Amino acid sequence: MSTPETFTATCSLHGEEVLAQELRRMGLQRVVAESGSVRFSGPLRDGLKACLWSRAASRVLLRLCRFEAMDADALYEGVAALPWTEHLSPDGTLRVDFVGRSLAIRDERFGAQKVKDAIVDSIRSRLGRRPNIDREEPDLIVNAHLRNNLVTISLDLSGDSLHLRTPGRQIGMAPLKETLAAHVLLQADWPRRARAGESLIDPMCGSGTFALEAAGMALDSAPGLVRTRFGFTRWLGHDGAVWSELVAEAWERSRAGANEPCRIHARDIDPSAVSMAEQNAYGLGLSGIEFSCQPFEDMRPVGDRPGLIVANPPYGERLESTETAEAIYRSLGNTLRQQMLGWDAFILAPMGRVSHSLGLKPRARHLVFNGPRECRLLEVAISETAPIRMRSDDVPC
Repeated sequence: MSTPETFTATCSLHGEEVLAQELRRMGLQRVVAESGSVRFSGPLRDGLKACLWSRAASRVLLRLCRFEAMDADALYEGVAALPWTEHLSPDGTLRVDFVGRSLAIRDERFGAQKVKDAIVDSIRSRLGRRPNIDREEPDLIVNAHLRNNLVTISLDLSGDSLHLRTPGRQIGMAPLKETLAAHVLLQADWPRRARAGESLIDPMCGSGTFALEAAGMALDSAPGLVRTRFGFTRWLGHDGAVWSELVAEAWERSRAGANEPCRIHARDIDPSAVSMAEQNAYGLGLSGIEFSCQPFEDMRPVGDRPGLIVANPPYGERLESTETAEAIYRSLGNTLRQQMLGWDAFILAPMGRVSHSLGLKPRARHLVFNGPRECRLLEVAISETAPIRMRSDDVPC
């Protein structure tokens, strides 16, 4: 039996536990959450499976080695000692991503240059020719991470970030990244809810990110199934037979899942946003989502039982004023408490006073990053009883 490989799946801060749970549900082994990433071990098949199926991961890295580098010379020598001709042809192209600093290596560009020099010099010394650099679409992406003089060298199996599910996706203003939408849905336990027959409503769908991720989960469609290229595609160590087997299994699951009911309702007051969301669903081959143009104040229950509401209301820099954002959150809170009795809501909100305008006490608050901005994910259990409204003649004199 071959020695298990070590992989690192990266994510945003505060997303580690959700990603770790997702990887465990895939059947991956020795899953350990770390800061901004999750480590797991297994055969190469497991790393490829994570690339194909993970919705919460940004990248999947295959570790090649780890060594101590007290200075730039030690960094060069440690990298040069690896068998690079097993990974990249001299006719191929390379990119190095370097993250981290030390007392001796204070500039990431300098660190990347030393790693690049070590790789191309190693290949040239063995084969007489060296690969070229391509920063846009290289054949091989090498990731170097430096912390406390400890260097980890990995291959980036992802290529483009895994949140890029399909080329040509249309986005509107302040788009929600797919990995964050998946994080919210996994935090809300949407896959289980979907299997139980619950419905999902996104009353402010924008370009449809929540709805598309939710549909992919409900219909058992792998998020990487329509991607045409990964970081391992032109890697010399790529096992095409294993990948083809994984893709065939994913297509089989997708065809079987297409027969499942899709109880997802995406709405927005902007007709151009709804049209964009519909086109994005078509590009992903996802059917069954109900799109409609309406204000969130018109939201009403659907289905035969309470379900899940997810929302990313506009706030802060997306609006002309904080007062406008507060008014939107206040109106959303009133709509939820009056119309959506017994439902659960997961709402992204900025840090600060705007989120308090919702007027609903969260069952839990989860920290998440929406791009560079730290936000709260408010988990709200809406009461099954409508608030009592006083008649005008009940008001005391």
